[in-house]
Amino acid sequence: MQQIIMGIWLGLVCSASALAAFYPAVQADAEPDSIRPLQIFSSTDEQVMLPLLQDFQQQYPTIAIEYVDLNSVPLFERFLAEAAEGQTADLLISSAMDLQIKLVNDGYAATHEMGAELAWLPEWAQWRSEAFGFTYEPAVLAYNPQLLSADEVPQSRFELIELLRQQQPRFRGRVGTYDITRSGLGYLFASQDAQQASTWGRLTENLSRVSARLYENTSSMLQAIQSGELLLAYNVLGSYAFTHAQDNAQLALILPTDYTLVMSRIAFVPKQARQRENGHLFLNYLLSRRGQQLLADSAHLYPLHPDTKGQATYSGLQQSVKDRGPLKQIKLEPALLTYQDYLKKKHFFEEWNEIMSWRNDTE
Repeated sequence: MQQIIMGIWLGLVCSASALAAFYPAVQADAEPDSIRPLQIFSSTDEQVMLPLLQDFQQQYPTIAIEYVDLNSVPLFERFLAEAAEGQTADLLISSAMDLQIKLVNDGYAATHEMGAELAWLPEWAQWRSEAFGFTYEPAVLAYNPQLLSADEVPQSRFELIELLRQQQPRFRGRVGTYDITRSGLGYLFASQDAQQASTWGRLTENLSRVSARLYENTSSMLQAIQSGELLLAYNVLGSYAFTHAQDNAQLALILPTDYTLVMSRIAFVPKQARQRENGHLFLNYLLSRRGQQLLADSAHLYPLHPDTKGQATYSGLQQSVKDRGPLKQIKLEPALLTYQDYLKKKHFFEEWNEIMSWRNDTE
């Protein structure tokens, strides 16, 4: 059998935060060099998606794949730049739900045929048969259990605010969260927090008082917790935290008891895709029973399909919060466009920058 060569790095693409991996067609008589590969722009780490890319190619061995891994804001910006030139990637996958729905609302998405095999998909997880949610991932509080004892770990936003207020010197420079001006997912969570709870203002003030460190992505926060640089981090993506915590004694996570935000990764096929047919094929695979189970087993991305088995699934998360607080699901709907309004977003950033630039050195 021909050896499957996977994960050949092509190098930097567009910016320091973008890397492309090329997966050749695996069928011996295929001629991938004469056909442009399926190109996927995604904010999901390439190593997380690797099992699905490999399995997809086992089913469609003549299709080569170029997987371009970008953070959500550079992904959005690069897509718009390429769309202006007339041709784009074949599939966009992003955790920044509001940026994805903005692109769909602005007319960039192709209609995806919804056959009987997609009848299981919840109404809130698809919009206009163009954009589709395929995961159900919580935003959690991550911490280092070797540096914070179980009885002092905050269980809610209220407890987190009080902990930071009472122990400013201890937590100064050792709490992390997203830089919402650079992270699309961070902005999504922050704007949802601002709508969900009265604690948002007090929380940001106390994050500022302890000189919270701001990060562009979840992976960087998790690494900082594991190294002991951070004691805890707020609004960390639970799927990544769950995976890291399984094999690392320096990491644990908490689902807040007041409420837990839940987001979905959104995928759509652009109208200007060069290989649109293959984009639809991969989207169908993501939403298939097979693809959804592999998301649970190998990627731990909490798939949506109700029949998937395991802890990192929709049903597993529902079970986890039985004795905790409610899940606040972020639905794929036009309301997500509210905080993408230019003036509203500008004002939100200005408030954030003003609060986070203020430092109170008194206890």
